[in-house]
Amino acid sequence: MEPEAAAAALVSDAAAPEHHPSQLDVFKNRIRLLHDRNTHGFDAWVSLISAAEGMSADDIDVISLVYNSFLLEFPLCYGYWIKYAAHKARLCTNRDVVDIYEQAVQAVPHSVDLWVSYCGFGTCAYEEPADIRSLFERALSLVEKDYLCYRLWDKYIEFETSQKQLIQLASIYINTLRFPTKKLHMYYESFRKLVTLSEQEVTSCAAERLSGKMHTSEMIDGEDSELDISNIIADLFDQKGVHLSPEALKRYSSAGERLYKRSSKIYKEICCFEASIKRPFFHVKPLDEDQLENWHQYLDFVEKNGDFDWGPCLPLAGCKTLREVFDPLC
Repeated sequence: MEPEAAAAALVSDAAAPEHHPSQLDVFKNRIRLLHDRNTHGFDAWVSLISAAEGMSADDIDVISLVYNSFLLEFPLCYGYWIKYAAHKARLCTNRDVVDIYEQAVQAVPHSVDLWVSYCGFGTCAYEEPADIRSLFERALSLVEKDYLCYRLWDKYIEFETSQKQLIQLASIYINTLRFPTKKLHMYYESFRKLVTLSEQEVTSCAAERLSGKMHTSEMIDGEDSELDISNIIADLFDQKGVHLSPEALKRYSSAGERLYKRSSKIYKEICCFEASIKRPFFHVKPLDEDQLENWHQYLDFVEKNGDFDWGPCLPLAGCKTLREVFDPLC
């Protein structure tokens, strides 16, 4: 090669830009290494997420890659579904956010916190109140028996209060009394206030029939497991939907009292177990011995009473051992 040509080639090689892998390629390689090493360590994956959020917070391709990979390994970690949805809300469309939440509730259908987050997003993103209401009702159909479901009830009450829909609030307040949640007694007070305000709206003659003449035995007798709450709510107003029906209001009040009495009885029996639960959510790390013992006692209590229709024990009832639930990596 002529000296001039050799010199030109050297200059050309020196001027050629270095190839730097994209951030997406970098994280693909890191994920591949985790898989190749058969690394199922939770901390290693969390470190990967932290790195992605620190280096590529605005790169939705990197964020999606890392979160999708992590959640394939740990689908029950609802907190990371919520974080993923927040990234999508910041960088993508509402439809994209809904897609993440839908994947999340398929993976973890009984997480109160997940539904609270989803419904909170829905109240901001959806235009039609009916769509928001439908989302809340869907959530409650899955988690209303959870002792900590009050966070979802509170958000639903906040929404319906903003809509100024008395009939919807009446439905919510009586339904909050069906199961022994942590705020059961506070919901009962709200229920009584609503009944009192409603009594004041009826005619003085009708109000007289309601106040002071409904004996306690009248309110708490009878089988309430088959209460048709929806019909009771539907009858609260007259056919024109304007005036409250005194008789329907009486049935509404009586039904609420019966529900509250039943739930209060269960509340007294389970509150000690619930108060001892230090981690009422899924985590890959196993519980300590004290927590396991509390769960054993809680399950023993439920089995002896023959009622699995309430509380956080419901998803555990079919497990052969508590270890299957609380040590999922074993």
